[in-house]
Amino acid sequence: MSIQAALSSALSSLAAEQRQSAVLANNIANANTAGYVRRELPRSERLVAGVGSGVSTGATMRAADAALAATSRAADASEAYALRMQTTLEAYNSAIGQPSDERSLSSRLGAFREAMTTLSSAADNTVAQSQALSAAQDLVDTLHAMDGAVSDARTQADLDIARDVEAVNTALDRLAEVDRNMAQASARGASTAEYEDQRDTLLAEISAKLPVRVYDNGPGRLVLMTEGGTTIYDSTTVHHLDFTHTPSIPAESRYPAQLSGVTVEGQKLRLSESGSIAASLKLRDETLPQFSDMLDQVAGRLVDAFQEADPTLGSTTPQPFGLFTRPTEASWDPTSSAVLGLARDIAINPAADPEQGGALWRLRTGMGAGSEGLASDNSFILGALDAMDADRSYAAASGLPGTMTLSEAASQSVGLMQGTRAIWTDRAETRASLALEARQDLTNETAVNIDEELQRLLLVQQTYSASVQVIQAASSMLDELTQIR
Repeated sequence: MSIQAALSSALSSLAAEQRQSAVLANNIANANTAGYVRRELPRSERLVAGVGSGVSTGATMRAADAALAATSRAADASEAYALRMQTTLEAYNSAIGQPSDERSLSSRLGAFREAMTTLSSAADNTVAQSQALSAAQDLVDTLHAMDGAVSDARTQADLDIARDVEAVNTALDRLAEVDRNMAQASARGASTAEYEDQRDTLLAEISAKLPVRVYDNGPGRLVLMTEGGTTIYDSTTVHHLDFTHTPSIPAESRYPAQLSGVTVEGQKLRLSESGSIAASLKLRDETLPQFSDMLDQVAGRLVDAFQEADPTLGSTTPQPFGLFTRPTEASWDPTSSAVLGLARDIAINPAADPEQGGALWRLRTGMGAGSEGLASDNSFILGALDAMDADRSYAAASGLPGTMTLSEAASQSVGLMQGTRAIWTDRAETRASLALEARQDLTNETAVNIDEELQRLLLVQQTYSASVQVIQAASSMLDELTQIR
């Protein structure tokens, strides 16, 4: 090798090591930067006429792992689904209370039954009558409160969907901008690593709300599709998600007749058990409406019990209401299963409520009685207690067992609601562990390890020193040749 070739090789080495040291220093500086992926400097032998003439460097690249990144996004989406289910159900169950709480449905029903039992032994006692009426009102208020909690939870789930849709659309718009900048950088031969970091961060943000399949066809040619096959992003063109928020949702309102779905250009998205949007849709359209069904079923069977026990209502169908009524209707058909929204509407019959112009003694005689009758007659009260203890049928769609007493139905309803929350709490913990493991695997492969970077800096220093020695040797040789002349 000529002296000139040696100098050229050494100088190219110095330039390469200078760039490498800058890359390593940048890695160390960004070791704790969220979303930063370790940079690497590609090198290759420089050839001139087939002869080695130093080292060439390319544009800085990221030490990315597409497979691990996809796995991490999927795990994060699964975790986000379970976490949204857990958070919403915990808030709902906190509002309705535990089965053992005094304000719970089962406790209120038990207190009402106890008050009626006390009244049966002192049928003409106005204090006992007043206490029975108060317990009945507490039971009605609890049904109203639980129905309201379902409505509030569904409205919150709908709002969560709207917020997530807006966040996804914003992220898609930002992704398009980053993708365009990335394409421009690639066209001029510059490093695209910074834009790739931003892109991966946006993809992770989108996937946690709406899981997507990523097809990377190069800078500016990224394609995103939902798990159901709907394209939401194609080569910097964004296909926005559409959703209309409903400010207030009754507990019994059913999808899709009254509520908006998530669509893309008119096409309804097909979603799986992954991502926070899918979780909120399931809560709004399936889980919480089933809770509402349970409450309506209990309210319906409560009305049935006092219809059957009241001998003053007659035998016609439909018949006037007993102790529990639905103010929006004039009569009750005990053979009808149309109880939708009854937990919200159920009320105390005005005929038994002095504040509404009624009389307390009708708790002893029945709602249709025209007079107080025999003061010691407690047959209606005993009949009502027997009717409450009778096995009744419940709609299978509500999730309740087919046949049981009112007390069992109230306990089962609260228990099933609490059980659903417990299931998703466990799943959230499991999925969080899996997501953490996936993120750790990705971090171990792509994040900055300061110790390793420092070792590489030592190697840079050694290579730099060697190149300097080559230059010094070449300089000495040139000096010798000059002296020979």
